[in-house]
Amino acid sequence: MKSYHSLAWKELWTQKVTSVLILIAIILSTMMTTVIGQSIGILSAMREQQAASLNGNRYATFHQLTEDQAEAISTDDRVSFAGSCITLGTTEIESSGLSLLLREYEGDALSAYPSLTQLDSGRLPTQADEIALPQDVLDLMGYSGKLGDTVMLTLHISLMHDNEEPYEYTSEFTLTGILKSNYIGYVSGSVSGVVGSGSAKTLLPEKYQLMSTDIRLHDKSRFQQIVNDFGNSFEIPDYCIQYNDILLSALEIDYDGKDESDASGFPFMAAAGVLVGALVLMAAGLVIYNILKISVTKHISEYGTLRALGAESVKLYILVAMQLAILCCMGIPFGVVLGVLSAKGITIAATSVLSPEIFLANSHEELAALILQNSTGKLLPLVVSTAITLVFAFIAVMPAAHYAAKVSPTLAMSGTTVHVKRRNRNTGHIRCFEAFYAKMNMKRNTGRTVITILSLVMSITVFIALQSFSGLLDTASSVQKMHLGDYSITSETVGFAPEVVEELKEQPGVSSVSTLKYSLYTQDKDGNLPINTSITLQPSEALHIVGVDEERLKTLAPTLTNQQIQDLKSGNACLIKNPIVMAYGEDAMEATSISTGDVVSVSAVELGVIGVCNGAVTLDNDGFVNGVQVIVFDTVYDRLTGKNTYSELYPVLTADTDRDIAETVIDQICTQAGGHWLSYQNTDKQLEESYQQIKLLAWGLILFIGLIGLLNIINTTYTNIHTRVNEIGIQRAIGMSIASLYKTFLWEGAYYGIIAGIIGAVAGYICTIFVGAAATDQIELVALPIIAILQATVVSIAACLIATCLPLRQIARMSIVDSIETVE
Repeated sequence: MKSYHSLAWKELWTQKVTSVLILIAIILSTMMTTVIGQSIGILSAMREQQAASLNGNRYATFHQLTEDQAEAISTDDRVSFAGSCITLGTTEIESSGLSLLLREYEGDALSAYPSLTQLDSGRLPTQADEIALPQDVLDLMGYSGKLGDTVMLTLHISLMHDNEEPYEYTSEFTLTGILKSNYIGYVSGSVSGVVGSGSAKTLLPEKYQLMSTDIRLHDKSRFQQIVNDFGNSFEIPDYCIQYNDILLSALEIDYDGKDESDASGFPFMAAAGVLVGALVLMAAGLVIYNILKISVTKHISEYGTLRALGAESVKLYILVAMQLAILCCMGIPFGVVLGVLSAKGITIAATSVLSPEIFLANSHEELAALILQNSTGKLLPLVVSTAITLVFAFIAVMPAAHYAAKVSPTLAMSGTTVHVKRRNRNTGHIRCFEAFYAKMNMKRNTGRTVITILSLVMSITVFIALQSFSGLLDTASSVQKMHLGDYSITSETVGFAPEVVEELKEQPGVSSVSTLKYSLYTQDKDGNLPINTSITLQPSEALHIVGVDEERLKTLAPTLTNQQIQDLKSGNACLIKNPIVMAYGEDAMEATSISTGDVVSVSAVELGVIGVCNGAVTLDNDGFVNGVQVIVFDTVYDRLTGKNTYSELYPVLTADTDRDIAETVIDQICTQAGGHWLSYQNTDKQLEESYQQIKLLAWGLILFIGLIGLLNIINTTYTNIHTRVNEIGIQRAIGMSIASLYKTFLWEGAYYGIIAGIIGAVAGYICTIFVGAAATDQIELVALPIIAILQATVVSIAACLIATCLPLRQIARMSIVDSIETVE
């Protein structure tokens, strides 16, 4: 034998159909890994862009800086971007629950807030007496003027943790620009406007002319260390350092103050990504292995002949591996090219459907540049894709090569490689011969059946898991959690009677109503409180009594046990929010501190402290009045305060509710109680829109991988049928009709699809649980993805049946003699 290389070529040329099927599997596997590799950068970039658009393209902000401090931070070589602004104050927008915050931005600082640079009309302000406001703010203010008219605003400003009354003033501004409406701030109760340069020096006392500086850093891994260094160098207190949680989470940057109360310590997000990636690679590898295993089994007698002629076992390994290497050399470059083109096509399709303004880009070209920067320009994903395909292909070929090498020459040349053991000849009554025969065929070669089913299972599992995984890309979901209902209905004075709440719950279209009871008690000049309590407050601290429902208790303290919830509901326990420790220079003021396990008394009711909350519960999106919050269950609040009225309601509507009718009812409730309401409909719509292009791109990726999985199913099933041509010829020779032959193999295809669908549904659900844990940081049962399971199962069964019919039609046209004599 001159060369195993020439023999490998001859083998591939002889078994043309099998070679083509393996080549297709390699191309599809390479395309799959290439598309994923290319799309990871695109999806990551778009997710970061979404996070930056929601809360500013900044990692952190230092507040109340002097001009020298802001300049020193801005020029530090560790900082990649710095932008400073001065706050001019806030004004309450009447009957809305919102406050308008005005800022003056220095230099290119406004570039960190792309939502404030999008104009409906006019221009951004440049002079001290100029202003630009969003259209929705002008509507809420009832402003009827036009560009060039004046806007009269009464503003108030104070320092963070100030011990003086806020400074209040009134000023006129010329409206130079109308910004596009931005509803994201509604969840925090604050909307923003922009004033021209020089406004602060004209309108504010020197005490309040302090700067806030936004930063981004070159080295993300040392983020917290650098922030701490700035804080220590410039004596910036912790409460003057604000972290952009949304963007930091999207960039996976660790920082102090990150809410880890419900973290389990296991990196579920990384695990979910590894899990989905492993499933994709297993699906690709199993297809290659299945076809190779069938091919090797079919030609086992030829390998036996080679062994008889003196070929060593290692030579057969080389022969099988060389065949795969030749096919990889042809298939991988082609798959890479198709993968790059496919990823580009998916991206173009996704980004051309919606406006680039959703991602706060000014044009499709700008958005395309962002995507191009994070996709095809990088060679690493292509190299990794090629390497992954090669590794998994050769891992897949090793069992087949081992199978070929271990068979003895005598047994292989005899043509008998499978020993059939009939343990039970009693078949019982056969209702459908074709179905019975199909099951016998599947049992006759258990290994082939198992591998075929596993190939289908992997494709189904990947499709289900990817649908769940795409939800993790939405950074807006954390913002949506900041409001409890579709509306907030507030009455700060009279309150809402319990009867009103019950009537609201019974309104058509109202699915649920979350509630808040709230009382604020401040000290008089002698330090006394108008309520009896064992809590000793420090000067300037207030006491909050807060009553919430069970669901909100679980939100405030996710680790509560069932017994602790019962203790809260029975009035034996409470949650505590401690005051913020204030510091002036290096001197920290004393603050009240209550710990878990302490016992406090309010209105002669003793309450055990079972948890200390990090976040405060505020009314009407107001800021936190520094002090101690005692958080109890709804009915316990009545015992402590002697009041039973609700301060704020958060109704949730069903999807098909007529909002006009619902808002009429809400209007009536507010009129009776002297309150006001705020809708989050536009907020949720804007948050959803910010995710649409990511969602479209993710679904494009899901459907493309699903298509590849579908083609792999067809490839596997086609191989399974086409390598049994002589077997089919024998069946026809002993009298099986064409119709019966079709039914037999269709039953076999249906069995493959049904069994794989059931196993894939279970495996997909398990993957969905792990993917869900990446969002909640705890493993728990999630809703069964019924739609995804049905889609994957039905399509898989249909693909099996179609892939069965196509080769059978061709084989059925062959003569019986040709079928029996077919080598391929």
